[in-house]
Amino acid sequence: MLTSGVSIEELQLISEHEHEILMLVRDIRQVFEDHFDRTWMALVIDGLPIDFRTIREIRELVSITAFHPGDERAIQAGVTELESFILHVRRYLLPVIKERLGVSWLLPHRRVQDKTKYLLRRLVVYTFPYNLEKLTFLTARLKSRLYYLYPEL
Repeated sequence: MLTSGVSIEELQLISEHEHEILMLVRDIRQVFEDHFDRTWMALVIDGLPIDFRTIREIRELVSITAFHPGDERAIQAGVTELESFILHVRRYLLPVIKERLGVSWLLPHRRVQDKTKYLLRRLVVYTFPYNLEKLTFLTARLKSRLYYLYPEL
């Protein structure tokens, strides 16, 4: 037993949970940076009710590479903004992503004419729901781990 009343086993368990949180942040970073923090995405979400603070908080979350005292609040803020981002993207962008990327047959006058761009954008449209679900799943896991380790948040 240590002087603070916490045993070595409890410290190791906390350390393992913090490591798991960092691994989840790393996984979210990979998904977010690879699929959502792109120039094309900024153009597509232009006009949607997504606050600049949301993107800033998410970027701060995914920049965390080490766990320090007080980081749990920053992670909580990032998770809240990720949930808001996912909700807005699912509600406002997902139903119209084909039109926004110019690959919809409903708006032939706005369709991309370059075959290469058309194929790449179709691939984005095809994979977008999966990547959004992956981000949703990782965010939910991070939130549950965070509140398990820090129930007072």
